[in-house]
Amino acid sequence: MAQTSTNTSTRIVELSSIIHEQTVKFDACLAANDLPTPSFDISCPLKLILPPEAQAARNAVLEATDELTNLMLGPLESLIPPPNSWISITALQRFKIANSFPPGTTSTFTEIASQCSIPEPDCRRLLRHAMTFYIFSEPSPGIVAHTALSKALAEIPPVGAFLGFVAEEMLPASTRIVDAMQQWPGSEESNETGFALVYATDTPMMEVVSCDPRRAQQIGHAMSFLNSRPGENVSHLVQNFSWVGTKLLVDVGGAKGTVGLAIARRDPDIRIVVHDNPEVITGTKVPDDLRERVELMGHDFFTEQLVKGADIYLIRNVLHDWSDKYAAKILGNLIPALKKGARVLVNDRVLPPPGALSPYKARQPRYDGFLSLPELISTSFFCWFRFR
Repeated sequence: MAQTSTNTSTRIVELSSIIHEQTVKFDACLAANDLPTPSFDISCPLKLILPPEAQAARNAVLEATDELTNLMLGPLESLIPPPNSWISITALQRFKIANSFPPGTTSTFTEIASQCSIPEPDCRRLLRHAMTFYIFSEPSPGIVAHTALSKALAEIPPVGAFLGFVAEEMLPASTRIVDAMQQWPGSEESNETGFALVYATDTPMMEVVSCDPRRAQQIGHAMSFLNSRPGENVSHLVQNFSWVGTKLLVDVGGAKGTVGLAIARRDPDIRIVVHDNPEVITGTKVPDDLRERVELMGHDFFTEQLVKGADIYLIRNVLHDWSDKYAAKILGNLIPALKKGARVLVNDRVLPPPGALSPYKARQPRYDGFLSLPELISTSFFCWFRFR
């Protein structure tokens, strides 16, 4: 947790010591587990599962670095937002620049511009801006090479889908949040939002996106990427909840089935039905070895639940996207389907008490909570309710 001190120099020296100590611990843990040291080189693994002690040291370094950076910048500079990496990332994703030449090879600004059908001066400016965030490098004048970051964008499609979803849907809407709050004070309606103002629509964002197959597929893949991140990894749910006695589970709003598939692989006795809008699940294939036990079914969770008598109705990372009014509707639509002894399992986030976390740790959940407007979010949790 961040500390205040009348002697700022003492605090900055303390933070630098924490950074050194925890970095040494992190490095030693990597070596002990035969894991590579962090690098921007394309040889760096794109996905690295850290042991708990390495993860703890990493978090300590990031937390101390965040506070030290802001102290070093001072009050005025800390108020000024950092250079917007999203300008470059959006362009890289939209023009498919990372896919214009294979990782491990090099290209030129001229070749990339031609491949991506953009003017060379624009290409050069975008790439050199991206390089300031370690995305691509220029090993010699005019020559462009991949880094680990651009390689991830090129080789992991869900990453591009997530970036596209944020750039196309979330970022434009976020610029009008304050306007929406002024126009519709205290609203719980999903069509009275920054998105509605940006796109001049009275239709909720998810309905707009669902009407466009490309955008619907993009959000489905984006959710799959989010579920794969360490903090959101489905293993936390799969390994820490008892599935004993479960024969049929319905994953409400389960996107492309990432969670359902993980549960099915964990327990061969469970049959899974994954629900989401038809536009989201279209084109998704269940692996051959799970086809007899996992089914993807188009369904709108604002209508009555179709599958009756399941043992568990799972609602994971859904409710925080909706105001209390609509979260209640989602839950209420399950009631006609519930049998005696059925469980509704909610796996989502809750905001910690104010001041319980450092500003660094609290920043993302508070940001998510503000965007969602009901303050439902943060640290992952699950709870369940049994109906008698």
